[in-house]
Amino acid sequence: MDPRALQLLEKALDRPAVQRADFLRDAAGGDTVLLGDALALLQAHGASAGLLESRDVPQALGTWQIRERLGAGGMGEVYRVERWLEGARQQGALKRIAPSLIGPEAMARFDAERNFLARLAHPHIARVLDAGRDAAAHPWVVMEYVDGAPIDVYCRARQVDLAQRVSLFLQVVDAVEAAHRALVLHRDLKPANILVGDDGHVRLLDFGIARALDHNSGLTATGPGPLTPQYASPEQLTGQPLTTASDVYSLGLVLHQLLTGQLPQAHQQLNAIGIDAELRRTTQSRPSARLDPDALALAPRQVAQWRARLNGDLDRVLLKALAVDVDRRYPTAATFGADLQHWLASRPVSARQGDRGYRLRLFLRRHRLAVAAGSAALLALTIGLALAAHQALLARAEAERTQRSNAFLLAMIADANPIVSGRELSLKDAIDQAAERIPEHFADQPEEEARIRIGMAHAYTNLMQLDAAQTQLLRAVDVAPAHSQARADALRARAMLSWTRGRTEVAGVDLLAALAQFQTLGLEREVGIVENDLAQLMLDIGRPNEAVPYAERTVASARRLQLPATSLGARLDTLGGALHLSGQLDAADRTYREAIAQLQSALPRSAINHATALNNHGLVLRDLGRSAEALARFEEAIAARQAALGADDPSLAGPLANAASMQAQIGRIDEAKATIDQALKFVELAYAPDYVGRARVHLVAAEVALARDDLAAAKAQSEAALAVYARSDAGEDSGIARARAVLNQVSERTAD
Repeated sequence: MDPRALQLLEKALDRPAVQRADFLRDAAGGDTVLLGDALALLQAHGASAGLLESRDVPQALGTWQIRERLGAGGMGEVYRVERWLEGARQQGALKRIAPSLIGPEAMARFDAERNFLARLAHPHIARVLDAGRDAAAHPWVVMEYVDGAPIDVYCRARQVDLAQRVSLFLQVVDAVEAAHRALVLHRDLKPANILVGDDGHVRLLDFGIARALDHNSGLTATGPGPLTPQYASPEQLTGQPLTTASDVYSLGLVLHQLLTGQLPQAHQQLNAIGIDAELRRTTQSRPSARLDPDALALAPRQVAQWRARLNGDLDRVLLKALAVDVDRRYPTAATFGADLQHWLASRPVSARQGDRGYRLRLFLRRHRLAVAAGSAALLALTIGLALAAHQALLARAEAERTQRSNAFLLAMIADANPIVSGRELSLKDAIDQAAERIPEHFADQPEEEARIRIGMAHAYTNLMQLDAAQTQLLRAVDVAPAHSQARADALRARAMLSWTRGRTEVAGVDLLAALAQFQTLGLEREVGIVENDLAQLMLDIGRPNEAVPYAERTVASARRLQLPATSLGARLDTLGGALHLSGQLDAADRTYREAIAQLQSALPRSAINHATALNNHGLVLRDLGRSAEALARFEEAIAARQAALGADDPSLAGPLANAASMQAQIGRIDEAKATIDQALKFVELAYAPDYVGRARVHLVAAEVALARDDLAAAKAQSEAALAVYARSDAGEDSGIARARAVLNQVSERTAD
């Protein structure tokens, strides 16, 4: 008998009974001998199935009582079993070889699966609980019982959104990476082998066709072996050597199905030969073009938004994971997962060769609350330039200057009109063309030229053309009269651009120059704005003592000018942060109380600032040793942020971690565990891999675990925190010391 027939039977048994024969005919690919052998095995299996269920199933194996048959597939049958262990009932999933298929090859493969599972210890891999042999010396293994649904079924039933699907999938990636570190290839990654429980916890199952990476002393495994064609890599389909990149390809197929509702076109073929031919014949379509709203159960209003989020970076990440050429694919599950984490954090992905504009777009998205209004996208030429320049002119300029500027804008719009110009221009082309014409329109109006160039710089920034924006601002500073407001405005605009690009020292010099200019002109409102900028810049670069006087003056200015509560509250929040970080805790406490009162009076416009101020005040109360009050503030902050942004907003990670820390300090350990578990769910979404906020959440989780005497979790979370600190530019010596202190306590308790 052809040994390949047994492999085909394994895969046929994964399908409904009515489909098995047709599957074998397709999979045999015209090989009549192979087909005959496979059909004979299928017939033998069918003839024995009823006998098996009625006569061949023991009531117990080892200490386990068999309760029900869960199913059959591949080489074995699976039963739900249970036993009493230390006074508690324990459930498991018992797997054994189907008696009709017992033979040397099947026994060897079953033993290999058991050995693979025994060497894998990971929270997202179903673990081995027990193993043994029955009276006939046939092996069995009991694995963790997972009461869950396949990941695609789970996501559809619960209408899981796109970002949450990516976050859920990262649990799978983590499990696969752990298997690879243990030198095990899964080789059969598909939704049916990935179950999700009601708690959203993923378990990876079925290592029945896994292969050791160190097999035959090499770093590759060799195909073809058993496989599920629709989820197999090209090298699996053709029997080529397999590496970790082969599992990456299968992961890409699973994610493609999760995010689009269907597999790539080539993998919708029924057999390996058909899939291989289609892969060689066609170019992979962008996943966003393959979106199946019905399969995802999307409402009509959701389709456009879902496709828009999929289009771009996610398209590129999936296409890289699904590259037919192994050398163009992610080499490991870890590198695949890193790009997905970057996408969740709005950071650049390695799958995209982005320019500086691409990177700035992501910077603006990450810092959307801190970036000036110039970050709004230009919807049209008329709107973009009117907001960038025309409105500024209306606020300050007399009629003659406004008319001149309007004439320029109208000429610019006319030039961009394809009916007038005779060709269609992109928005960037139109702005470039207008920029070249500025000198001829404003040759005798240097202040107006400076203002128009500031508007142009805003437009270029919105298009992520930072060098062009810089050029316009350099020229604006040069042409503006020495002691004019236009020059001060240009200096501030140039400072904000430099700050956005990470050039904080240059930004500071320009802000100081703008401040001096506004002071000379007696423009108190503008002086207050720039002093607030300087306070925030000083905090950003870790100089809180220098931030305090700027923040105090900008608050005083807001009071004199009787600015709205939103503005005064935001400036008080800045001052509170400066006082806190400079060690003036009592003053910070008073300042935050006033900031919160101001922002509360301006709800809902100040909702985000209000939630932030509540959290920041909690940190001050914590440092004052007033734990109960601090916890109350953190809980208020959580509620306020949930009301403003929803219960699933990733920015909840920080306030939740702060609350968990306080709960642990006052002895509410169980509550602390539940709260920090919530925070950890948001960590991947909220923070980039090198951001210290991520380390702080892991650190709280470590301390809570230590308080619960969960030494393994305390060790893992401490090491996770230290790993983030190692990647981060911000050292945070105190955080590193706390993490190491936890590890020392773990070592001491383990030794005891």
